[in-house]
Amino acid sequence: MSLVGPRPQVLTDAGLYTEAEKRMLTVRPGITDPASIVFSDEGDILKGSTAPDLLYNQIIRPWKSRLALAYVDHRSFWVDLWLIVLTVVAILSKQAALRALGTLLRRWQLDPLVIHMAAREEPLVPYPPPGACEVVAQYP
Repeated sequence: MSLVGPRPQVLTDAGLYTEAEKRMLTVRPGITDPASIVFSDEGDILKGSTAPDLLYNQIIRPWKSRLALAYVDHRSFWVDLWLIVLTVVAILSKQAALRALGTLLRRWQLDPLVIHMAAREEPLVPYPPPGACEVVAQYP
């Protein structure tokens, strides 16, 4: 385990990975990553759900996987250092950390829908995991 890298999943969740998501398993898991900042409130999102595993796999996992795969594609010493700083900033102000993370995600030229979701300004919507029969989303 390292300080920065995709968060490890329980075996049952990792067993659901698409071929594209399995690329996350090529790097050491970590304590923090972009998804850790965006979904620091995962417990609150799942709280009260009658089917938390289903909710996780439909609403949270697809977005976390996209963020983790972006990290895998762009990881470096400087990215790791910046994500550690943003993790500390998120403790003080999640909104400030999300704005700074958005800047990083735009620099990585991620899909605008992923960048918009990572801002967490609107409710999360279901989306297929990377590599699944993805829907072509038109987002301005």
